Amino acid sequence: MKRKEIVHPRIYLRILEKKDSIVKVEYKDNEFDNTGNRIIKKVQINLDEYLNNFSDDFSEILDKLNNQEFNKITSYIKAQYKVLKYHVKKNNHDSIGTLQTSIKLMEQFKKQLTQV
Repeated sequence: MKRKEIVHPRIYLRILEKKDSIVKVEYKDNEFDNTGNRIIKKVQINLDEYLNNFSDDFSEILDKLNNQEFNKITSYIKAQYKVLKYHVKKNNHDSIGTLQTSIKLMEQFKKQLTQV
C-alpha cells in the first residue's frame, strides 16, 4: 500500500482576531493532554478570496472552515475503513484492533464537528 501524509482534521472553535485576510483561530485536532482531553491550539490562517468575502461574519467563516474539515474527516474515515478491510482480509489482528479504535475516535470527533 502506498503511504500518504496524514493531515488530521480540526474543529475550529472561535476566531480570536481578523486582520485583512489573516485570521487567528482556536482549534482542536488529534492531540491529547495527560487526562485524555483534546488540546486547544491557536493558528493563523490566510483566508482564500472566497472566505475573505465573509470578512465581517465570523460565524460564517467558522462554518465554512468547519465544513472543509468535515469533508476531510469523512474522507479520512472512508480511507481507514479501506485499510481495515485490507487487514481483516490479511488476518492482522493487532492492526484490526488499532484501526477499530482509531475509527471510533474519529467518528466521535466527526460528531463533535457537526455540533459546533
